[in-house]
Amino acid sequence: MNFGTKVFTLGWKKNNTFLPTFPTNMEQSHLIELIRALDPQEKEQILQFASLSFINNGKMRAQVIPLIEICLKHPLDTPNQELNSKNVFTTLFPGQAFVEGKLEKVRVEAHKVVRTFLTVQHYLRAGNEFDQVFDLSEVVRTRGLDTRYQHLLSKLQKMQAESAWKTEIYFHRQFLLEYSIHNEESRHNRLKGDLNVPAVIQTLEHYTHLHRLALLNRFLLQQKVAKLDVPETIKTLLEENNIPERYLETSAALKVNFIIFKLLRKDRLESSDVRSLFDLLLLNEKDLDPDSLREFYTYMRNLCVLIFNSDAQNEEINFTLHELYKDNLKRGFLHYKGKLHSGTYLAVCNNAIWVKNFDWALEFIEKYKHEVIDENETQDFHRLNMANYFFGVCKFSECLDYIPDTSTSVGHLLQGKRLELKALYELQSDRFSYRLDNFKMFLTRTSTKLLSNTQRQNHIDFANLLSQLAFSRPGDQKRSELLQKRIQEKKQSAEWRWLLEKAKALKGA
Repeated sequence: MNFGTKVFTLGWKKNNTFLPTFPTNMEQSHLIELIRALDPQEKEQILQFASLSFINNGKMRAQVIPLIEICLKHPLDTPNQELNSKNVFTTLFPGQAFVEGKLEKVRVEAHKVVRTFLTVQHYLRAGNEFDQVFDLSEVVRTRGLDTRYQHLLSKLQKMQAESAWKTEIYFHRQFLLEYSIHNEESRHNRLKGDLNVPAVIQTLEHYTHLHRLALLNRFLLQQKVAKLDVPETIKTLLEENNIPERYLETSAALKVNFIIFKLLRKDRLESSDVRSLFDLLLLNEKDLDPDSLREFYTYMRNLCVLIFNSDAQNEEINFTLHELYKDNLKRGFLHYKGKLHSGTYLAVCNNAIWVKNFDWALEFIEKYKHEVIDENETQDFHRLNMANYFFGVCKFSECLDYIPDTSTSVGHLLQGKRLELKALYELQSDRFSYRLDNFKMFLTRTSTKLLSNTQRQNHIDFANLLSQLAFSRPGDQKRSELLQKRIQEKKQSAEWRWLLEKAKALKGA
C-alpha cells in the first residue's frame, strides 16, 4: 500500500485495529519528514524544547532526545547513507534484541515533540501577536478575571485601530473581537442593551463578503482556463452575488475584488477593462496591503492573457502585459520568498519575445536564472527560455540545441515539443515529419494519462493544422485562405497565432 512517499505495511494491534509498520529504512518516516523541514536555527532549538518534561512526557521519553539527535546528525540529503532502523534501535536500546514496535513507539513520541515544536514556533511568530493576545483574553474571560479581560480587550481594540489595511484578516479579527464582547455581555446580561449583536453581524458580513468574493474570483479565473462542473450553490452565488454599497465604501480590498468579479463574469473582455482596473488600483493603492496588491496585479496580468488569447485583432494588449511584467518585477510582485515560479520565469520571457524586446528578454533570462523555484542541475527552465529566445530571433538551429529532452512539468514538456516542431518546420528539416509523427503518437497514447481532455484536444488541433501546413504547396493562394479560415475556427488550438502567420505566409511564398 502506497501513501504518497510514505511506504508502510499494515500490522495488527491486540484490539484488532490497524497500525502502520515502517520498513527498515527510517528515511520514509513522518519524523524524518519534519526533521528535514527544520531550518538551522530550529535544529539548534529542538533539543532544548524536547528536554521540557511537560512536552516530552511519554513512556519512551528517555529515548526521544537521542533519536532526534541521531536524525539531526544523519546526512539526510545523502541518498547512499541509509538511516537503518536496526542500527538506530541498537543505539537507543544497547544489548536488547531488535523489536520494530518498540522503535516505532519512540518514533511516534519523537514525531509528536517535533510536531509540537513547529506548531508552537508558528503560533509565536511575530505576525501572530493579535491571536496570542486574543487567546489570552479568552482564557482570562472564561476564568472570570474581568479586569484583566478589559485590559486585554482595550489592547486588542487599539491593535485593530492601528491596522493600516482593511483586509480579510482584519475583518476576521474584528469579528472575533466583537463576538468575544458579545459573549461577555451575554454572561453579564442585565436585560438591557443589544449585547453587541449588531456589531458582530456587521463585521461578519464584511468578512463574509470579502472572503467569498476572493474565492469566487479564483473559481471564475480557473473556469476561464479549465473545464469545470459548476455546482448549483456556486451558480446561485455567481448569479445573486451583490455587495451593498455601504460595505464597498469602507474597504478598498472589497471594492477591487468586486470589480474583478464583474470583469471575470463578462463573456468578452476589452482592453479598457484592464485600464479601468489599473486606474482603480492606482487610486486605492495606499489602502491596500502588499499581499492584496500582489494578487490584484496577478489578476490584471491574467486578464491581459485572456484578452490576447481570445481576440486575434487585439495585439496591443501584449505590450500592456509587457509593461505590467516589468513594473511588477521591479516591485517584487512576481517573486515568492525571493524566488520566481518556473511558469512566471517562462511567461515573462515569452511575452518579451512576442513584443520583440529581445535584448530585455535575454537580460531577464540571465539575470534571474538562479532564482527559479525547482530548477534542476541541468537548468532546464533556463534552457527552455534560451530556446524560446533563439526561436524569437530566428536562430532555429540554436533553438533546437537548447530544448530540454524532458521536463517534470507537463506544460513545459509540451512547450518544448511544440517549439521543436516549429523550429524544424522553419528549417524545412528532414526530421520534421518523423518528429511530428512522434508527437501525434504521444498525444494518442501517453497524453491520456497526463493531460485534461481540453489540453489534449488543443494539441491534437495544433498537430493536425501543422500537418496541413507542412503538406501545402507554397504560393497556393486558395490553400492559404482555406487554412487561415480553419485556424481562425480553431482558436483554442495551441500556437494558433503562429499557425495563422504561417498560413498567411503560404500565399506569398
